[in-house]
Amino acid sequence: MSPESRGLAALAAQVEHYRLIFRWPERTASLLLPALFLLSVAVHGLALFVFQVVYPPTVASAPPPAQVTLLTPDTPQGAALLRWMDVQDPAAAARVEEVNPARLGEIAYNPSYAIAQTPLREAESPREPIPFPAAHNLLDFATSTPAPAVPAASPRSGVATSLRFSESLRGREPATPAAPLRLGLKSSAKLRSAIFLVGVGDRGEVRYCFLHESSGDPDMDAQAEALLRQHAFTVSETPLEWGFALFNWGAEAYAPAPHGQEPATEPRP
Repeated sequence: MSPESRGLAALAAQVEHYRLIFRWPERTASLLLPALFLLSVAVHGLALFVFQVVYPPTVASAPPPAQVTLLTPDTPQGAALLRWMDVQDPAAAARVEEVNPARLGEIAYNPSYAIAQTPLREAESPREPIPFPAAHNLLDFATSTPAPAVPAASPRSGVATSLRFSESLRGREPATPAAPLRLGLKSSAKLRSAIFLVGVGDRGEVRYCFLHESSGDPDMDAQAEALLRQHAFTVSETPLEWGFALFNWGAEAYAPAPHGQEPATEPRP
């Protein structure tokens, strides 16, 4: 054999050797697969049997036959129900009886233009011109002598200090007139009327007293509050009544002013 033939034979043997890398063992017949299949069939059959025992098949019942009940007045219950239906019938209450007015077709038609209308007012005649007075000469006004000033009397001279109450407390004032108010303090400044919010109890005593509007002098306000707390009212069944008290200052509330001048006040109605 030539060297080339020997090389080709060795190469063919080497290729045949490396063609199958793994050596597969020869397997014999086994009963494992049929046994597993039979076991699976038995388990499924047992499960179906258990479900049949636990959950029995539902027996479908036929629907009840149709029934018709007639409401007739032969029975007492039927007659009572029929009478109730007649009473509760909405058509009977909603029925409106037709009313035909008498002599409806005999009413004559009156057109609107045949009715007398309100006559128009005539225009008023032009008024006469208003006669204005003649103009004054400016020189006469410049050369005129002013009239002498007349001294006005003091509006507060001889007027005493007064105390007034609102409607809610006016009915509880005593029948006998109260004594004149005696003022221990006097003011030299201009005073305004002082207003207090007063709460009167059932026994006629002044329980609460609040300053609502000041007179402008704190000392006079304190004196007015003290006089107001000494004021007595009549007995009432109401536990507490509220109202306003008004102090109008008179001439005795002011100190003598120099040169005979008296400060003015601002009385309230």
